Amino acid sequence: MNKILLIFTLLCHALWWSPDSQAQHSVDGLLPEANQDYQFDYTDIVPVKFDSFAAVAEWADVIAVAQVVNVDYQQTRELNAKGQAFLNVHVPYKGVNKNDLLVVSSKGFAPHNCYYPDRAGEGERFLVFLKKSKNEGEYHGFKPYCQLQILLTDTGEYALRYPLDLDFEIDSELVKHIQFNDPNARINVTDWTGISRDQHQLKYASTLTQEADMFQKFYYLTYTQGVMLYEIRKLMKITSKPRISSDQM
Repeated sequence: MNKILLIFTLLCHALWWSPDSQAQHSVDGLLPEANQDYQFDYTDIVPVKFDSFAAVAEWADVIAVAQVVNVDYQQTRELNAKGQAFLNVHVPYKGVNKNDLLVVSSKGFAPHNCYYPDRAGEGERFLVFLKKSKNEGEYHGFKPYCQLQILLTDTGEYALRYPLDLDFEIDSELVKHIQFNDPNARINVTDWTGISRDQHQLKYASTLTQEADMFQKFYYLTYTQGVMLYEIRKLMKITSKPRISSDQM
């Protein structure tokens, strides 16, 4: 967890904050915890089973491809106990705009609790389905739908890494072998057992590679399958709402 980056981010955002503003938080606005009186909403969200992306999209208040900016979690015995993740919207689909900042609060140790990985490099990207909390700009979600991994292809396009732990299957014709050009498509599994590596390969369609230096062998698993994001967009069946200009009001 990068505390220095978080503190620096808070200070920068504080310079741009207007206390009377009720607008959506953005990367150019104040992060709420900079206000000592701010109370995060830790209401637990009950997981729901879905039978399609259209059903998830109908349930969610916010749908977007978002990238992890930072996380601020309190831990108990090295497990996340509660806190916030901060995500920057790259591709908005529902309920938000590009460059909005999503503050996702979580609390507890249940497997569905929506904790995000600490930022490494540029930060991981996810397709997120979230519900609004009682606070403006703050959201709740549950796994896996709060963080479906998005990876860059070798042509610079977004693809949903597949398979994932969804409640439903995706049409096999949409699943493609993809050459990913994304650091998060390759994971270091040197410390894993051979059985764990084999299980991962079978479940997530990854391939194992080996490297070595003078002292040690290193093992990596690389994801090889995905569904192009434009195909997922079709499956969500989001109804576009016409924009009303000031001349129409």
